Amino acid sequence: MYEALTILADLNESDREWVFQIGIEEQFSENANVITEGSTPKSVFIVLNGMLSAHVEPMGSEPIGRIGPGEMVGEMSMLENLPASATLVALEHTQLLSIARSDLKEKIENDAAFAARLYRALARALTRRLRDRVSYLGSMIAKRDDDALDTGKDEAWVDVQRPLDEFKGLLTQADGKAPTAGEITPESAMQAETLFNNLCAELTRAIGSESSAHPHTKETLGARARRELLPLVLLSKSGERWYTKPRGYAGDFLTIQWIYDKQPRGTSRLGPLMDRILLNLPPIRATRNRRRLIGDAIREDVERNESKVTHVTSFACGPAAEAFDVFESLDDPTRLKTNLIDIDLQALAFVGDRRDQLSLQHQMNLVQGNLVYLAMGKQKLDLAPQDLIYSMGLIDYFNDKFVVKLLDYVHGMLRPGGRVLLGNIHKRNPVQAFQDYVLGWRLVHRDEADMNRLFRASAFKQGCTRALFEDAGIHFFSECVKT
Repeated sequence: MYEALTILADLNESDREWVFQIGIEEQFSENANVITEGSTPKSVFIVLNGMLSAHVEPMGSEPIGRIGPGEMVGEMSMLENLPASATLVALEHTQLLSIARSDLKEKIENDAAFAARLYRALARALTRRLRDRVSYLGSMIAKRDDDALDTGKDEAWVDVQRPLDEFKGLLTQADGKAPTAGEITPESAMQAETLFNNLCAELTRAIGSESSAHPHTKETLGARARRELLPLVLLSKSGERWYTKPRGYAGDFLTIQWIYDKQPRGTSRLGPLMDRILLNLPPIRATRNRRRLIGDAIREDVERNESKVTHVTSFACGPAAEAFDVFESLDDPTRLKTNLIDIDLQALAFVGDRRDQLSLQHQMNLVQGNLVYLAMGKQKLDLAPQDLIYSMGLIDYFNDKFVVKLLDYVHGMLRPGGRVLLGNIHKRNPVQAFQDYVLGWRLVHRDEADMNRLFRASAFKQGCTRALFEDAGIHFFSECVKT
């Protein structure tokens, strides 16, 4: 996700200015072809808003992937000087930034320094793509060559196999008893949840980011884990959405709302059980907890400002449940004004419907904000100096360089004495390997030292004022006050 943001962050300021100056915004209606397989695209595109699906002829109408806001397409065809290898179709009304290949080639030929920076940025992006594909290929190889994954020969898998067998055995037993009992018993459900958490912890110890296992071993065993667990995960309504990512990434607004609702659903008798297990995973509980934590932070600012109006902005607002929580608790809602920024029009429509039902139009300003433009300085927001700016689940999709750019932008929006709260998932996430290898929900895990380093490198020029942890201790917010 946000691959193009990473590419742009790897360029310098004058490079980015040139990209935005030369780029042309284009609109594509639903079902319109953006690039056709076998043709030679005349442009490289950055998705500003909307969604594309990728198709190849052998697969017919079945998409091979989805491409969301911030991602770049057409650059491989340009680099290789070959026709497009896939057809890209707009799944909905989609806005793209089009950069003509002729302009890009001329810039590359006449500006060697720009060319070097661009090629380095593209190489890094393509490397990330390749790394994502390795896990899939490992799964295909595993199906063909089970001997390579024999648990007796692979010590790294031994500790994973034990809880895996216990978990799958319990599900089989519980499902077998369900026709007589009428449903899977609460006792079996609780035991299954415990076994699954143990399994995820062992998987993270074996192949998580802190594991000393060889990268090839991690990818191979990650593919094995996906092959074993994905059929069960896809029975879960939540797990199916996290894996398929219909909005281009796992943590979209509807995913977050389902996490808040916590209503287990799925197919067959095991589907609701798997959904319950997944909705109770530590980082998912943390997602619910952070809603309360941010709600309390907003209320603190409102109370601190006494009779003044408190101005608060949320980046990547999603369903904005925490903002609605605060408004419902205030005796006088006019004391708070919020700017809810998201690139996804469907997210803003979802929030807008609830806002209008509660007659909060004057208190909740919905903004379609493009992070590519905002952080790089092309899109401007005419907002009052803010008392609080926060993001609940945004920066753990981004590399450090882009986070610093975002912090610089946030610093300029805050009033003196105003504060920022940026949420990130912590390195101690016990189900990190399950998220990475089974769900393909890869995030940038950070700790307090990482966030202090990023704030010092930004316009804040200081470390965090404090770190706030939700009750599960998996998701934390780094606070910094503008001096």
